[in-house]
Amino acid sequence: MCVDYSQLNSKTRKDAFPLPRIEESLDALAGARWFSTLDLASGYNQVPVAEGDRFKTAFCTPFGLFEYNRMPFGLCNVPSTFQRLMQRLFGDQQCQSVLLYLDDIVVFSSSVAQHLMRLEIVLSRLEQQGLKAKLEKCSFFQKEVRYLGHIISAQGVSTDPSKIQAVSQWRRLETVGELRSFLGFASYYRRFVEGFAKVAAPLHWLVAECVGARPRKIDSAGFVAAWTKECQQSFDGLKSKLTSSPVLAYADFSQPFILEVDASHSGLGAVLSQEQEGRVRPIAYASRSLRPTERNMTNYSSMKLEFLALQWALAEKFREYLLGQKCVVYTDNNPLSHLASAKLGATEQRWAAQLASFDIEVRYRSGRSNKNADALSRQNPSQADRLHYESLGTIVPVAVQRSPVPVATQATIVSLPNRSVGDIGALQRADAVFGEVLGFCEKQTFPNSEERRQLSKLALVLLRQWDRLHEQDGVVYHRVFRPDGGEDVFQILLPQALRNEVLTMVHQEHGHQGIERTTELLRQRCYWPGMSSDVIRWCQDCERCQVAKDAQPVAHSFMRHLLASRPNKILAIDFTVLEPSRSGIENVLVMTDVFTKYSLAVPTRDQRAETVAGVLVTEWCYKLGIPGRIHSDQGRNFESRLMQQVCDLYAIGKSRTTPYHPAGNGQCERFNRTLHNLLRVLPASRKRDWVSCLPQVLFYYNTTPHQATGESPYFLMFGQEPKLPVDFLLGRVQDVIPGDIHEWVAEHQARLQAAYEGARERLQVAFPICSSPHVWLCHSSSEFYTRMCAYPLI
Repeated sequence: MCVDYSQLNSKTRKDAFPLPRIEESLDALAGARWFSTLDLASGYNQVPVAEGDRFKTAFCTPFGLFEYNRMPFGLCNVPSTFQRLMQRLFGDQQCQSVLLYLDDIVVFSSSVAQHLMRLEIVLSRLEQQGLKAKLEKCSFFQKEVRYLGHIISAQGVSTDPSKIQAVSQWRRLETVGELRSFLGFASYYRRFVEGFAKVAAPLHWLVAECVGARPRKIDSAGFVAAWTKECQQSFDGLKSKLTSSPVLAYADFSQPFILEVDASHSGLGAVLSQEQEGRVRPIAYASRSLRPTERNMTNYSSMKLEFLALQWALAEKFREYLLGQKCVVYTDNNPLSHLASAKLGATEQRWAAQLASFDIEVRYRSGRSNKNADALSRQNPSQADRLHYESLGTIVPVAVQRSPVPVATQATIVSLPNRSVGDIGALQRADAVFGEVLGFCEKQTFPNSEERRQLSKLALVLLRQWDRLHEQDGVVYHRVFRPDGGEDVFQILLPQALRNEVLTMVHQEHGHQGIERTTELLRQRCYWPGMSSDVIRWCQDCERCQVAKDAQPVAHSFMRHLLASRPNKILAIDFTVLEPSRSGIENVLVMTDVFTKYSLAVPTRDQRAETVAGVLVTEWCYKLGIPGRIHSDQGRNFESRLMQQVCDLYAIGKSRTTPYHPAGNGQCERFNRTLHNLLRVLPASRKRDWVSCLPQVLFYYNTTPHQATGESPYFLMFGQEPKLPVDFLLGRVQDVIPGDIHEWVAEHQARLQAAYEGARERLQVAFPICSSPHVWLCHSSSEFYTRMCAYPLI
């Protein structure tokens, strides 16, 4: 029977009775040759509860209210109470003839006669106190026994094979996805493995070879054929290094533990770690496959599977480490971090009762940051897990696709080849240009004049920025200082092998935007020498852009335009007309925030005032807030009595352009032209379906830095940058917010305020007029420009 004592435990003063230190215990075994282990039968239940405290253990059943006379499982102070009892019984023998750890007793000696005498003392004291041992779990006169994650024998102390079994028996890799998972796990501990990059290089090269030519897909047979002898040696070498010192650390029971758990439809995984000397060191690994009943998603939801992994890791695999110790548990399942307040079923309540004896704090961490436990949970996928799943509008990683899928320019489902940090680091060092410079960076020595003469021109460009190069987790970044005082940007040094792929993703697969907007997208993420010229060449060579886009007009100096000092202060609205869609829709109501440039475009059946008012309230006001002022032309739908009533109701100001002067609403007019260009580059087969493409096109526009503000409209409106597909390719997915949330909010507000100030300054800068005695004046007719003449400037 299990009782949930979580409420009682939360109000109980914790008993801080110390547990034995494992180092001291193991040192006492020097010279021992014979060992016996005793395990008390339901040890906690053999300890009586003080009569005055029994009411605290009460629980309710359909048959009445009951109280425990013996100490139950689930109370937070049970381990300390039991250890105190053992210490009173065998304190004079501790580390002399016995080792005590809760209900586990080890008797050791150097001879058989001495062993008999020590066993007699232990058993007699147990008998005097009325404590009983479970014969099936006892072993006598052994030359080798298992104790607290170690194998102890006459030869000394060695690591328990079960601690490293999950890694040492890692099955042979059969797909690119499995290889990536293993490399992600290994890279997590790369700082403890000497020469990691060299050992793992063949595996990184295999990943680059298999996914380098998108959208080509390497199936399982092709992957096995590409698996060479060097790859196998690299795989075996990494497993060996990960399961030996200095990667694995001994547990320090005076410090808290870190437990990372994960569950998938393939199995369970867990890594027990501890922070030692300023670094998180692994102590033990564990994994197991799911049982048939656990694979049934009707019985086991995602949250329940994660809970199962937590219960299995705590109560079964690492119980001897964590019982009575402080432990922080990390999981990528957010609901599990709110376990104390969750409504649990009968099975989960039993698991919760088992965990009540452990002093744990469950914290959420994203799956990308929890990749060491995640990789262990996915070692043994069943055949059912290898089926091809796709759903409309879902980004499907390349690793889970079975066959090649042709990718259209604006595909609904996009292949997303996310690379690990190790992949990118290996490709950087293999790059012809970067390899020249990174060799000096690793030695931390600047090349002399003779060595610089032997470098290529692009390598010298990179060398001039020596102070800006920064290495983290094996990947080299280029540091850029923001002139507005905002956070520094760390750009990934992008190797040649990834440039075409990245350029495709930020241009062809992000709305075929212009040179400046494409360049700014790249600058926020990566860098390589000559990047600007490469982007210009790439955009100019884009065939679809050449065919579909209008020639850009020459920039003119402008008079003072609409200026706003904050988001949602002025909202510009206008209608634009597109070719009829398959459903007959041709009108689009465009709404643009003057300050942030954040824009929405909503298809409508007509341009009536009722339609404008409904879309304005539901699509903008209810989702983004009420604007301070609405600016539009003098169309009857915008100047109607209904619109005036809406403005009065929400206290919205109203302004209008002068008659027959569309330039007075330049914000919307400029966005209309951009919208037409973005939709014009759609494939011919999808142009009649432009209504379904609008959300995707708007996402492209709003997430790209705007030339007028220097920031993306999305960032200025919402205060954070969204994750784009290229960010997954470059491994730029952020972890959960570190540290105190209030500090993060304060820093975030400061950064946003700096961005607002920079946007205000840039919005007020007009196109410069050159100082010249003469200017060109263009005389135009109603059809075309006829002639240009030079006039003196007064």
